Amino acid sequence: MSAARKSWFKTGAKVAFVAGLLYFLSRKGFLSARGTSRALSDTQHSLPAIAAMLISTLLGAVRWQLLLRGQEIRLGFGRVTQLTLIGNFFNIALPGAVSGDIVKAFYVGKEVEGQRARSFGSILFDRVTGLSALIVISATALLLGFREFEHSAVMTGTRIFIVIGAACIVAFYGYLFLVREHHDPMLRLFRALGARFPKTEPLAEIYIGIRHYHHHRWIVLEVLAISVVIQLLVGWACWHFAMALGVTDVSLLSSYVIVPLGLLVTAVPVAPAGVGTGHAAFLFLFGLLGCERGADIFTLFALCNILVGAVGGVVYLRFKAHEPIAARIENTGPKS
Repeated sequence: MSAARKSWFKTGAKVAFVAGLLYFLSRKGFLSARGTSRALSDTQHSLPAIAAMLISTLLGAVRWQLLLRGQEIRLGFGRVTQLTLIGNFFNIALPGAVSGDIVKAFYVGKEVEGQRARSFGSILFDRVTGLSALIVISATALLLGFREFEHSAVMTGTRIFIVIGAACIVAFYGYLFLVREHHDPMLRLFRALGARFPKTEPLAEIYIGIRHYHHHRWIVLEVLAISVVIQLLVGWACWHFAMALGVTDVSLLSSYVIVPLGLLVTAVPVAPAGVGTGHAAFLFLFGLLGCERGADIFTLFALCNILVGAVGGVVYLRFKAHEPIAARIENTGPKS
């Protein structure tokens, strides 16, 4: 089978899987277009939730700008916000969130010549800090509500996953901050791969871009703090979406335990905006709280992301990347 046919087959399989999953959820009554419409009309809860989601998008741009600054890439907040929105557009236009990251790295490479690997390092680190915040919030909420969840399905269904995730976070940042570059076995491995397989050379450059934050610990702490605020806003928004759907027996603390775990599932590149997988994850996790409207909650969350992505699509149509400085000098110089 040719590469093109394999690609089409994989895409078709994903579409069929998501369509079948959504059909199943709808038939079982877990998805309700009418309920979603009523929730959106409950402006007392839906508008604050949408506002929180929009604010989280702007904070995401602030976070990435800090990470770019740590890579000595200076872009204004307006430009970074444009690129963030464009990335969001490609995240919903194509399966998986990685597609938007590649587009962002491409445009930063055009903005600042020769910095594409470092920009991709900043984007990967941005992802890592976002995932770290998800685990931190979920683990903290579980600890704060230990007595509330001690004998509940939430504790049974999530504690092992949260403990493993927390251990991975500690290991990652411990490795980043404690292992020096000349003692780094991972860096030696990537360089050895690059020497043997030239096509893998960019991996070493990207890894060096991530390692660069070993020397910028305050930036990492600032970025982690922003990531926590972003995920607090998202959890708060999902809680308000639940109330807009008429769910009154789910506490905010419970939302902070399960929403981050549901968002981790949406990172799996199956469908744009996590459609399908996110619905199933939210349905299961909110079901641990005795709530059957988890899929509808995710629908409202996904609609917000689609709205932001649509704005990014408009920005993309109007967007023109600056020509790199070296190219401008060459083009404006004397011609023979």
